[in-house]
Amino acid sequence: MNSVVSKKQFSIIFSSADENKPVNKSTDGTIFSVRRNENIKFPSNAFDCTAEVVAATVWNSVPNISQNLGNNKFYVFSSGVLHIITLPDGLYSVSSLNSTVSKSLVNLGLPSDIISITGNQSTQRIILTFNYVGTYVDFTQPNACRDILGFDPRLVPLAPSSVIGQSEEGDKIAEFNNIESFLIKTDLVIGNIPTNQDSDQTIALIPITAKTNEQIVFSPTNPSRVDASNLKGQGRDYATFRLTNEKGEPAQTNEDYSVLILFRYSVHQHSILNK
Repeated sequence: MNSVVSKKQFSIIFSSADENKPVNKSTDGTIFSVRRNENIKFPSNAFDCTAEVVAATVWNSVPNISQNLGNNKFYVFSSGVLHIITLPDGLYSVSSLNSTVSKSLVNLGLPSDIISITGNQSTQRIILTFNYVGTYVDFTQPNACRDILGFDPRLVPLAPSSVIGQSEEGDKIAEFNNIESFLIKTDLVIGNIPTNQDSDQTIALIPITAKTNEQIVFSPTNPSRVDASNLKGQGRDYATFRLTNEKGEPAQTNEDYSVLILFRYSVHQHSILNK
């Protein structure tokens, strides 16, 4: 009687969606736990026990302008008056921010085209164009959205516009991309993917491959495997998941996310050779 190595695998979807009954879901939706009726486990004699994220869905909708970030104000001086625009929390592109400012100007009783916001792709800087004489933007005021637009805390222009169509480019590169990627973290397994010197239960890095406010569908060609040997024997019936940005900060997409994990293991099985 000889033994052969038999490779086994199974998959489980973990979802933060309320209809899938997560437990202890955080208010911002970035953390949730799962309690299963059956333990997630490998046989006690298993070896080469691993776990890998083979698919995930995450929304590219983390706000880059919000009250919490302290950058939701746009101050416009026109007709001798400083007008304050409060921007709704959201993930803005250059065009959507320009559209929001234009609509807000109309609501303030002003022409929609007092100021236009565009981008210079060659320099990655924002251009503010002033279509009326005697206008400016004040980035010295509290909670002004100057950093995302790439302007120093100053008046733009330094003196009220003197010609129609006057424009000014940002002082530095715009920062609309407030996050570079998503990290999925869990305490389900003992293995993790460290970032430099830091290990914080990361099991997958999700690159941003979808447009603003669209869903990222992550399906890696070669997913990274992590050690799951702690699931041998009794295993676990409870696990917690976290969604963060590349800095480890909670990634508040205001949407549900899901993770498909493939568990692999090997066992020795006896085989009988016929003589």
